[in-house]
Amino acid sequence: MSAIHLALAGAQAELPTALSRDAANESAGYRYMTLDALIAATRPILTKHELTITQWPTTLERAEADGKMALVPALRTTITHAKDGATMSDVMPLYLRDKDMQGLGSAITYARRYAWASALGIAAEEDTDAAPMPQEDIPF
Repeated sequence: MSAIHLALAGAQAELPTALSRDAANESAGYRYMTLDALIAATRPILTKHELTITQWPTTLERAEADGKMALVPALRTTITHAKDGATMSDVMPLYLRDKDMQGLGSAITYARRYAWASALGIAAEEDTDAAPMPQEDIPF
């Protein structure tokens, strides 16, 4: 097993398996775990095991119906082992409800929270999340 996998296994042994939802969207009627609460609960343990997580917006290519390639917004999440520089990384598409900068910002924050928690094996306290998104807003 590689050093990054051993470090991640050590961190996961100390990380919580679930975190409570610390905020609410009263108008939509759901609760959620905030990104800052997730980072605050996990970063000290990651640091102890010489792991970092970086996340940034990027794009993915997709084929349009006419065969032309288009770019869709995405989020890259990378776990790095500080000792040897080994990385684990993946990219997930961003689903925008509103096609403006605020919609992009919301999608980035939402995706960061889910990617961070998923990469570390952490679940939110409840199994359902957020208001449903209309299918026509999914970019592919």
